Amino acid sequence: MRLITIIVLVLALSASIAPQAAAETTVSLDCSDYISESKFDVEIEISGVEELDSGQFCLLFDPNVLNVTDVTGGSMDGKDVAIGDWELVRYHTTQGIGIIRVVFNIPGSTGVSGSGSLATIAFEVTGNDSDCSPLNITKPNTLQITGFENGKLWDGEAEEISAVWVNSNVCIGGPPMRAQTARVTVFVMNRDDDSLDVDLYIDGQFKKSDSVSKNNKEEFSSYSLDEGTHTFEIRWYDPDTDEWYEKYEEYSVSGTTALTLMTDEHTDEDNKISASVYVTNMDDDNLDVYLYLDSMYKKYKSIPSGSVGDYGEYEFEIDEYSLHLFKIEWLDPDTEITYEKVAREYVTSEMAVTMYVDNHTVPEEIPTVVPTASVSPVSTPGLTRTPAQTAEMHTTPTPTPNLLSDTQPARSCAGDCAMEPEIGGVCTLVAFVAVLFVLMQIRRI
Repeated sequence: MRLITIIVLVLALSASIAPQAAAETTVSLDCSDYISESKFDVEIEISGVEELDSGQFCLLFDPNVLNVTDVTGGSMDGKDVAIGDWELVRYHTTQGIGIIRVVFNIPGSTGVSGSGSLATIAFEVTGNDSDCSPLNITKPNTLQITGFENGKLWDGEAEEISAVWVNSNVCIGGPPMRAQTARVTVFVMNRDDDSLDVDLYIDGQFKKSDSVSKNNKEEFSSYSLDEGTHTFEIRWYDPDTDEWYEKYEEYSVSGTTALTLMTDEHTDEDNKISASVYVTNMDDDNLDVYLYLDSMYKKYKSIPSGSVGDYGEYEFEIDEYSLHLFKIEWLDPDTEITYEKVAREYVTSEMAVTMYVDNHTVPEEIPTVVPTASVSPVSTPGLTRTPAQTAEMHTTPTPTPNLLSDTQPARSCAGDCAMEPEIGGVCTLVAFVAVLFVLMQIRRI
């Protein structure tokens, strides 16, 4: 029993002298909810940190409401916090996104513990009364916000210090007069074919960001608003078109109200500039037709006679010159000639370009014309022609070269060609007369 008592006393004493759990490190903004001055400062405060040596953070704000003019260092435990660098990494009034990045360190120290101020940020007001702006030092749940990095802290050994980063919000002017309030539940319907990260703003004040899956309706939250007319806005980034979109709706609310805001559907077809190419074969043969676009070979297809070949769709960049050259080439087996056709088209949206292969056939063979010479009788003493001999002379043409032969060029026949049949006929007649004369001389002997 004595041993057990000693053990219990030792355990109790150990528990009483054990170090308390370290407090969680928190980084937050010290600012009022409402600002009536044209210029004001916001301190970035830190508490519960151990051996802090350096760090960095981003601040997100609405440049339509506020603008950052300067960033100065703070202090911790009697040591100055030096601002190594600060820069404006994004400023887009249409999207309502301004982002600065601040890098700081505590020179001459291996680490400072406790609480203090990391930096003081000077603002000027660019908006109007009742305009509100987020002051976010941790990234909202919106993956599309580029240029924003969550804050980081390091100790003297370059080990990262875990911390909680707390966002804030500021409005221009004084708080509104108290009025009867309404309870409004906001839903967002995503009509796009992609999941979207949607930001909700009410009366210009950022409220929430949430991911809404495609063709789905998501409840964002319920809000207490003064009865009356309010502006509800959603903003989202569409990965298909690589564009930001926003929609505004005005609703008069009272009592308990529910409303649904809907995104628009945008696809990668919205901004597409393209041409679909078709080729119609009007020839009587099946042909291999080659397509060239802007002098670059694209595709060939074998197209049956009387059919249409689909050569596919070709996309163009928006900044490309809109006049494009389409050319087709094919070899016609009948004529053994390669033909081409060219079309120039302005392509400024989605369109179809149809080109036609012409019909080519073998030229019909032109018959060779052999002129028949009319030979006048020649008076020869002692020679008498029979009717049969005269007919034979007119029906037996002298062979004449084919003037349209594929292997011989055509000759100019200015008078000479017309004489050739007559000369041939005279020679034949002379030969015939000579033979008869010889026969008559033989008979006399």
